[in-house]
Amino acid sequence: MTTSTLIRGIVSYINSSVITDSSECEAILSFDDRTVPAPLNKYYFAFLIGKDKVDVENALTEDCCQRSVVTVSMNCYAPPGESAIAVCSYAENVLEQVNAQYAGMMCGYSIGTAVIDSYLKALKIPCEMRFQYEQCPAFNISSSVLRPFADFLCKTHVNDASVHLSAAERNRLTTPLVCGTYLGGGPYNPVTVNLGFTPSFVAVFPQNAPAVTYDSIYNTVKSSFDCTFPGSGNTLLQTGAAGFTVQQAETTPQNSACRTLNEENVTYVYLAVK
Repeated sequence: MTTSTLIRGIVSYINSSVITDSSECEAILSFDDRTVPAPLNKYYFAFLIGKDKVDVENALTEDCCQRSVVTVSMNCYAPPGESAIAVCSYAENVLEQVNAQYAGMMCGYSIGTAVIDSYLKALKIPCEMRFQYEQCPAFNISSSVLRPFADFLCKTHVNDASVHLSAAERNRLTTPLVCGTYLGGGPYNPVTVNLGFTPSFVAVFPQNAPAVTYDSIYNTVKSSFDCTFPGSGNTLLQTGAAGFTVQQAETTPQNSACRTLNEENVTYVYLAVK
């Protein structure tokens, strides 16, 4: 929703649902694109698109919207002879109904001091409506100018995973995997490698050594390569909230195969995927 769309919606709502007699009052975008009788013969609520003001409530960040407040200006014009008190009361009634219609988005309004408009020879009361919204970081916004196509209430499309990436997803794309080494501690000293994230996949193998060897003493095939992922049920190589842990069997079985992922003083290489 752009500022123009918002204001046009307010004008339409006032004319269709607030004003009961169009011969007594009318909401318009401005006086510039129409002929207005002078002196005025009815109330006018005139908006000026492009005169809006934006105040940023929090700093723009890379991966979330900034909260801002846009102030929409409107002048209430009254025919000659109307009292300022009556005009203010009329304007407040209209603004209160707009506030109810835009509940949750509109965060307040104010009514200024009545003055005489020298051009229209009419009583003019400046009014302001404030709307709170979230500004998408895809748009450039300053503290005083709202770009014409800035997106109001963009939280709906920011939460759309097909349009926007989360901070975690963006981090995964920029650094999708981590490689490193650890020194085996033996059967009684499990080694925990801190990655700073929960890996979706981990592979471990010895550095500068075969992944599979034969132990002639125990007639055993020893595998120093293994991989795991959350929920895989691997007992010697397990992932955790911040990394993974490797263990070593306490005894070497005979006439069988075994895994050696934490053999003492052996350097292992790991590949961890986010």
